[in-house]
Amino acid sequence: MRRFKGFNAGREWNDQIKPFNFYLVGFQAVEEDGNAVKPLAPYSNDPQKVVYEPFIDYETGYLKEGSHYFKPLSRTIGQYVEHPEHKFNGEVGILERKHVHADGVVYIGKEANNIDEQELDVKQAQVFVDVEEVKRKILSLTPAEARKIGIKYRSTLKKLKDRVRGGEFKLDTKEIRKIVGTIT
Repeated sequence: MRRFKGFNAGREWNDQIKPFNFYLVGFQAVEEDGNAVKPLAPYSNDPQKVVYEPFIDYETGYLKEGSHYFKPLSRTIGQYVEHPEHKFNGEVGILERKHVHADGVVYIGKEANNIDEQELDVKQAQVFVDVEEVKRKILSLTPAEARKIGIKYRSTLKKLKDRVRGGEFKLDTKEIRKIVGTIT
Protein backbone atom coordinates (compact mmCIF):
# COMPACT_ATOMS: atom_id res chain seq x y z
CA MET A 1 0.00 0.00 0.00
CA ARG A 2 2.98 2.32 0.49
CA ARG A 3 3.51 2.19 -3.28
CA PHE A 4 0.11 3.84 -3.82
CA LYS A 5 0.15 6.31 -0.93
CA GLY A 6 0.79 9.28 -3.23
CA PHE A 7 -1.70 8.06 -5.81
CA ASN A 8 -4.48 7.54 -3.24
CA ALA A 9 -3.90 10.88 -1.46
CA GLY A 10 -6.98 13.10 -1.76
CA ARG A 11 -9.03 10.58 -3.72
CA GLU A 12 -12.44 9.23 -2.76
CA TRP A 13 -12.45 5.67 -1.35
CA ASN A 14 -14.06 4.28 -4.53
CA ASP A 15 -11.27 5.77 -6.67
CA GLN A 16 -8.39 4.51 -4.52
CA ILE A 17 -6.30 1.42 -5.13
CA LYS A 18 -7.08 -0.93 -2.26
CA PRO A 19 -5.65 -4.19 -0.96
CA PHE A 20 -6.51 -7.26 -3.02
CA ASN A 21 -7.20 -5.28 -6.23
CA PHE A 22 -5.62 -6.93 -9.26
CA TYR A 23 -3.44 -4.88 -11.61
CA LEU A 24 -0.42 -5.10 -13.88
CA VAL A 25 2.76 -3.12 -13.22
CA GLY A 26 5.20 -2.33 -16.02
CA PHE A 27 8.94 -1.86 -15.55
CA GLN A 28 10.28 1.66 -15.86
CA ALA A 29 11.48 2.37 -19.39
CA VAL A 30 11.19 6.16 -19.64
CA GLU A 31 11.94 9.18 -17.46
CA GLU A 32 9.99 12.42 -17.83
CA ASP A 33 11.07 15.60 -16.05
CA GLY A 34 13.67 13.59 -14.11
CA ASN A 35 11.06 11.19 -12.68
CA ALA A 36 10.61 7.56 -13.66
CA VAL A 37 7.29 6.72 -15.31
CA LYS A 38 5.91 3.62 -13.59
CA PRO A 39 2.97 2.13 -15.54
CA LEU A 40 0.01 0.67 -13.64
CA ALA A 41 -2.82 -0.86 -15.65
CA PRO A 42 -6.00 -2.75 -14.80
CA TYR A 43 -5.59 -6.51 -14.76
CA SER A 44 -6.06 -8.27 -18.11
CA ASN A 45 -5.79 -11.89 -19.18
CA ASP A 46 -3.84 -10.64 -22.20
CA PRO A 47 -0.95 -8.51 -20.86
CA GLN A 48 0.30 -7.91 -24.43
CA LYS A 49 -2.68 -5.59 -25.08
CA VAL A 50 -2.07 -3.52 -21.95
CA VAL A 51 0.91 -1.67 -23.46
CA TYR A 52 -1.35 -0.12 -26.12
CA GLU A 53 -4.08 1.07 -23.74
CA PRO A 54 -4.16 4.00 -21.30
CA PHE A 55 -2.50 3.43 -17.93
CA ILE A 56 -1.80 5.35 -14.74
CA ASP A 57 1.69 6.50 -13.80
CA TYR A 58 1.49 5.48 -10.17
CA GLU A 59 4.26 7.91 -9.19
CA THR A 60 2.35 10.97 -10.37
CA GLY A 61 -1.22 9.68 -10.81
CA TYR A 62 -1.42 11.03 -14.38
CA LEU A 63 -3.08 9.07 -17.16
CA LYS A 64 -0.63 8.18 -19.96
CA GLU A 65 -0.67 6.03 -23.05
CA GLY A 66 1.96 4.47 -25.29
CA SER A 67 4.00 1.29 -25.60
CA HIS A 68 7.27 3.27 -25.26
CA TYR A 69 6.59 3.59 -21.52
CA PHE A 70 6.95 -0.17 -21.04
CA LYS A 71 10.31 -1.94 -20.92
CA PRO A 72 10.38 -4.62 -23.67
CA LEU A 73 11.66 -8.12 -22.96
CA SER A 74 14.36 -7.69 -25.64
CA ARG A 75 15.91 -4.82 -23.62
CA THR A 76 15.76 -6.89 -20.43
CA ILE A 77 17.58 -9.77 -22.15
CA GLY A 78 20.15 -7.37 -23.63
CA GLN A 79 20.82 -5.87 -20.20
CA TYR A 80 21.23 -9.36 -18.77
CA VAL A 81 23.89 -10.21 -21.37
CA GLU A 82 25.75 -6.93 -20.74
CA HIS A 83 25.49 -7.18 -16.95
CA PRO A 84 28.85 -7.77 -15.26
CA GLU A 85 29.36 -11.06 -13.44
CA HIS A 86 30.23 -10.29 -9.82
CA LYS A 87 30.69 -13.88 -8.69
CA PHE A 88 33.76 -14.51 -10.84
CA ASN A 89 37.13 -12.84 -11.42
CA GLY A 90 37.98 -12.05 -15.02
CA GLU A 91 36.01 -10.98 -18.08
CA VAL A 92 36.58 -13.49 -20.90
CA GLY A 93 37.13 -17.25 -21.12
CA ILE A 94 37.18 -19.57 -18.13
CA LEU A 95 36.55 -17.39 -15.11
CA GLU A 96 37.81 -18.03 -11.61
CA ARG A 97 35.24 -18.08 -8.81
CA LYS A 98 35.54 -15.34 -6.20
CA HIS A 99 35.76 -16.44 -2.59
CA VAL A 100 33.12 -15.28 -0.13
CA HIS A 101 33.97 -14.38 3.43
CA ALA A 102 30.98 -13.89 5.74
CA ASP A 103 31.31 -11.07 8.22
CA GLY A 104 27.98 -11.64 9.97
CA VAL A 105 24.69 -13.49 9.99
CA VAL A 106 21.29 -11.86 9.44
CA TYR A 107 18.11 -13.88 9.90
CA ILE A 108 15.44 -13.18 7.31
CA GLY A 109 11.87 -14.32 7.01
CA LYS A 110 8.71 -14.33 9.04
CA GLU A 111 9.76 -16.99 11.56
CA ALA A 112 13.47 -16.23 11.52
CA ASN A 113 13.07 -12.69 12.85
CA ASN A 114 12.42 -14.02 16.34
CA ILE A 115 14.21 -17.36 16.15
CA ASP A 116 16.05 -16.82 19.43
CA GLU A 117 12.70 -16.45 21.23
CA GLN A 118 11.28 -19.75 19.97
CA GLU A 119 11.53 -22.92 22.00
CA LEU A 120 13.25 -25.87 20.45
CA ASP A 121 11.32 -29.03 21.28
CA VAL A 122 13.97 -31.73 21.41
CA LYS A 123 12.38 -33.82 24.17
CA GLN A 124 9.77 -35.40 21.93
CA ALA A 125 10.92 -38.21 19.65
CA GLN A 126 9.99 -38.15 15.99
CA VAL A 127 7.22 -40.66 15.22
CA PHE A 128 6.84 -42.38 11.88
CA VAL A 129 3.37 -43.70 11.15
CA ASP A 130 2.75 -46.79 9.04
CA VAL A 131 -0.22 -45.56 7.01
CA GLU A 132 -1.16 -49.03 5.78
CA GLU A 133 -1.25 -50.34 9.35
CA VAL A 134 -3.49 -47.44 10.38
CA LYS A 135 -5.84 -48.21 7.48
CA ARG A 136 -5.98 -51.90 8.47
CA LYS A 137 -6.68 -50.92 12.08
CA ILE A 138 -9.55 -48.61 11.06
CA LEU A 139 -11.14 -51.24 8.83
CA SER A 140 -10.92 -53.87 11.58
CA LEU A 141 -12.29 -51.66 14.39
CA THR A 142 -15.58 -52.71 15.97
CA PRO A 143 -17.92 -50.09 17.47
CA ALA A 144 -17.05 -51.32 20.98
CA GLU A 145 -13.29 -50.98 20.35
CA ALA A 146 -13.84 -47.53 18.82
CA ARG A 147 -15.72 -46.37 21.93
CA LYS A 148 -12.84 -47.55 24.14
CA ILE A 149 -10.32 -45.33 22.29
CA GLY A 150 -12.63 -42.29 22.32
CA ILE A 151 -14.68 -42.51 19.11
CA LYS A 152 -18.20 -42.17 20.57
CA TYR A 153 -20.49 -42.58 17.60
CA ARG A 154 -20.91 -45.45 15.16
CA SER A 155 -21.53 -42.90 12.39
CA THR A 156 -18.07 -41.44 12.97
CA LEU A 157 -16.52 -44.91 12.69
CA LYS A 158 -18.48 -45.57 9.50
CA LYS A 159 -17.28 -42.27 7.98
CA LEU A 160 -13.68 -43.17 8.84
CA LYS A 161 -14.02 -46.57 7.18
CA ASP A 162 -15.67 -45.00 4.12
CA ARG A 163 -12.81 -42.49 3.80
CA VAL A 164 -10.19 -45.27 3.97
CA ARG A 165 -12.04 -47.26 1.31
CA GLY A 166 -12.55 -44.16 -0.86
CA GLY A 167 -8.91 -43.02 -0.66
CA GLU A 168 -9.69 -39.74 1.17
CA PHE A 169 -7.50 -40.69 4.10
CA LYS A 170 -5.84 -37.96 6.21
CA LEU A 171 -3.61 -38.54 9.23
CA ASP A 172 -4.17 -35.13 10.81
CA THR A 173 -7.73 -35.57 12.08
CA LYS A 174 -8.65 -35.91 15.75
CA GLU A 175 -10.11 -39.41 15.35
CA ILE A 176 -7.13 -40.73 13.36
CA ARG A 177 -4.74 -39.46 16.04
CA LYS A 178 -6.71 -41.45 18.62
CA ILE A 179 -6.31 -44.58 16.52
CA VAL A 180 -2.59 -43.96 15.86
CA GLY A 181 -2.10 -43.59 19.63
CA THR A 182 -3.28 -47.18 20.12
CA ILE A 183 -0.89 -48.56 17.49
CA THR A 184 2.41 -46.98 18.59
